[in-house]
Amino acid sequence: MDEYRFEDLLAGGTVTCSYPGLETVRVGGVSDAESCESLFFPGCSFINYALPLVQSVYDLLVNAGQCDGISLLCCGKILEYEGDGGAARAAFEQQFRDHIAGTSIKRIVAACPNCVSALRRLLAKDERTSSIEVLALPRVLVDMGYRVDQETAASVVYNDGRIEAGTPVTFCPKDSCPDRATGEFADALREIMSETAMVEPKYARKRSYCCGSRPRAAGHYDLGDKMARRHGEHAQEAGANALVTACISCTFSILGSGCTVPVFHYLELLFGWSIPWQYANNYMKLRFLFDDTEAARGNTRDYKGLSA
Repeated sequence: MDEYRFEDLLAGGTVTCSYPGLETVRVGGVSDAESCESLFFPGCSFINYALPLVQSVYDLLVNAGQCDGISLLCCGKILEYEGDGGAARAAFEQQFRDHIAGTSIKRIVAACPNCVSALRRLLAKDERTSSIEVLALPRVLVDMGYRVDQETAASVVYNDGRIEAGTPVTFCPKDSCPDRATGEFADALREIMSETAMVEPKYARKRSYCCGSRPRAAGHYDLGDKMARRHGEHAQEAGANALVTACISCTFSILGSGCTVPVFHYLELLFGWSIPWQYANNYMKLRFLFDDTEAARGNTRDYKGLSA
């Protein structure tokens, strides 16, 4: 089991997280965010499913001068699926605005399409934060010159075990729902995958439909699985034998549906590292909120926040 250490510049304090165990503890005091102008915001799904990739991406961004800080906080969207969710999310978003308004942060690089949408929405509501730019991680990586190498991508696919080594790999993109309005994740995904074999599905970009996570969140598991499996069917119809996403939640949702086509997140293919889905029972255990948010909600869910 490996341990990762992050200094959360929004919530304050240094946090250690184990992986794949996903145990965490706050080990430091309040962090000074005054020197941070560009913040990396990986989001809950990325933190829970692929913590080693969070570290690798963060190191890459810092070394390239693209970011100078990180926050492990949730964007708040997931709170809507709990009791009194609308009020809980609104309260958390106000806390978020209050915290970030007191920093020097001018831009946020977010890894998740849901986070990009949620952060833009909540920041736009306050003149103190409305000028903060929220960027999609794959767009930043593309502009830095990164592209997925076909050989590296194929090695990750073969490691999955469902496609025999040496078989030509053709990817089909699965676009995420929150990205329909802007298409920025969709555009960047295709650019970062431009050196691999790709085909377009019938339902892409603005026509893309849910990966099945929303029906599951509402308790309709059979419908969620059915929707997820359809993406694999459409990929095969287009001539692909693998799916690629820009959203880790989409990857997980389709993977667990019984889809006959293997699915990968583009960062797995870029870094040549396969997410170990065999530890799925541990996933979505961590959800970082503000300390007062946790106290108000009574810590009733299986997650750990920033308090020891």
